[in-house]
Amino acid sequence: MVQTSKNTSGKRTARRNRSALRLPVAVLLISLTLVGGRSLLSPGQGAEAPMLPEPVPAVTQTPSPTPVPTPFPVPTALPAQETHPSAPYDYTVPVPASDPAEASWFSDAAFLGDSLTDGLLLYSGIRGADNLAYKGLTVQSIRTDKVIKTDSGKVTPLEALGTKTYGKVYLLLGVNELGWYNDQRFYKAYGELLDLVRDAQPDAQIYLQTLLPVTAEKSASHAYLTNDKVETYNALIAELAAEKEVYLVDLHAAFAGDDGALCPEESTDGVHLTKSAYQRWLEVLRTHTVSE
Repeated sequence: MVQTSKNTSGKRTARRNRSALRLPVAVLLISLTLVGGRSLLSPGQGAEAPMLPEPVPAVTQTPSPTPVPTPFPVPTALPAQETHPSAPYDYTVPVPASDPAEASWFSDAAFLGDSLTDGLLLYSGIRGADNLAYKGLTVQSIRTDKVIKTDSGKVTPLEALGTKTYGKVYLLLGVNELGWYNDQRFYKAYGELLDLVRDAQPDAQIYLQTLLPVTAEKSASHAYLTNDKVETYNALIAELAAEKEVYLVDLHAAFAGDDGALCPEESTDGVHLTKSAYQRWLEVLRTHTVSE
């Protein structure tokens, strides 16, 4: 037991001696460090402290501004153009006066009618038109009477109409029907004829002409060839033009005098016309056309 106590005491003495030695050494190291640091930091004492290079400022490249695109010039807004849609043709009124058509206007035309129309084709000087008229024809017999000569024989005017393509079809019928004393029969038969004409020539312009007046003498002396009757039929013809949507040419207005009668100097018999009057009729047709 005593031995153990001595050993323990000796170990403690050795540790104290080592600790005593460490303390002066530590003090010496600290002193040297302070002195060395002072010589490094103090200018003029010993070697100068090396100068650290000044940091080069980083060159920051200024970004180029994004170019602003040059705006395109805004076009000045033009005022909206007014458009006027074509108004539908008014078939309730006669064809108004127009500039005179060329002589070639009638080169693709067909004329259907009675002896009055036949006289127009014979004496007016018209050129190029086909004459499908014949004396005594009515709105009914024009469909049944074979009076038009062709290479293959005689045919009805309506049959002849269907043998080629026409650009215009002119009709004047009604004088021979004045003796029917049946206005509605005339109206119905004429309407049926117009339908047949359109079927035969669907792309043609159809011109329906009013009846010419008769002379005052003829009107006063005849049982049914009167100007009153002519005006009654002309009213029916105007209704037909509106109903069937065909062009109405008012011949009556062009030839009737203040008394509603045909001038005697323009007629050979109170009904049919002189050559100069037929020529005037042609001028009425030339100056009353419709452009489509």
